[in-house]
Amino acid sequence: MKISVDGGGLGAKAGERFGNYIFSENLLKALKLYDKKNQYFVYTFENLKPRLAWMKGRVSLEELKEKKDVFLALNQAFPLYASGKIISFCHGLSYYFYPKHYSLKDSIRLRNQLDEMIIRSNIIVVSSIKVKKELELIAVKYGNKKNIVVLPFGIPFDMREKKQVPKVKKPYFLFVGMDHLIKNISFIKKAFVEIKKDPNYKKFRLIVATKGVSRKRLKKLYQGAAALLTASDYESFNLPVLEALAQGTPVVGLKTSIIPELAPYANITNNLNEFVQMTKQISKKPSMKTLKLLSKTFSWKKYVENLVKLY
Repeated sequence: MKISVDGGGLGAKAGERFGNYIFSENLLKALKLYDKKNQYFVYTFENLKPRLAWMKGRVSLEELKEKKDVFLALNQAFPLYASGKIISFCHGLSYYFYPKHYSLKDSIRLRNQLDEMIIRSNIIVVSSIKVKKELELIAVKYGNKKNIVVLPFGIPFDMREKKQVPKVKKPYFLFVGMDHLIKNISFIKKAFVEIKKDPNYKKFRLIVATKGVSRKRLKKLYQGAAALLTASDYESFNLPVLEALAQGTPVVGLKTSIIPELAPYANITNNLNEFVQMTKQISKKPSMKTLKLLSKTFSWKKYVENLVKLY
């Protein structure tokens, strides 16, 4: 079969390559490794120019020129015309539930994309049962019942190998993610101020990695951290949690920041006081058994095998 893929997510600048970029990069690598039967045509800003009106114009033209069997809409965007079955990927609904965290322009754009996704998709792929339930309720409001399939992400290829690193000179807690209101970084900073009041934690630092950090550097930060801290108001998956766990780093998070699939591996809290106490007394730390289970459960090979069945 001939499969079109929206690779626009690969156009992110170095240092600003967050969820969509990591997902697109790893999925394309996984498709190349694990699906030898189908032929893929990846549309990127580099191989399809001009960038102006790229999705609605340039990609649509490519779809008209050569018929494909399936269009993989990886970034919640759609061409005016797709020649085959549309499988779209919903990366979360934070803008739907927390519009106050987004500009009016972004909120309108994302809601319009949601409308189009629900109307035009033959199948919608989500990364968590949480998002599936949310999207099913929204689709019903639109008067549209959709086929929604849950495929949890695999551990990113560059984070699969765990290597021991020398003990850090000055201990630290770590946050990884976009500098966006939805990530609730102010809560983490507030919690850290409380933690520092404990004499045992006076030497600790808080490293906030939002942009400009290479993947190689990020891996070392995970390995050396006492814990990854996360407090998002909303998450559809939270890749940094999976990455940290894969590197043997314990995770402390507000309940809102941990999806059900990752809940068994993380230290989950409900409020600031619990968050502070749990960070100081981490109970769940990734063991070798946990790492093996993570690798088996969150697998790109499994992801591709299940995705191909949808074609």
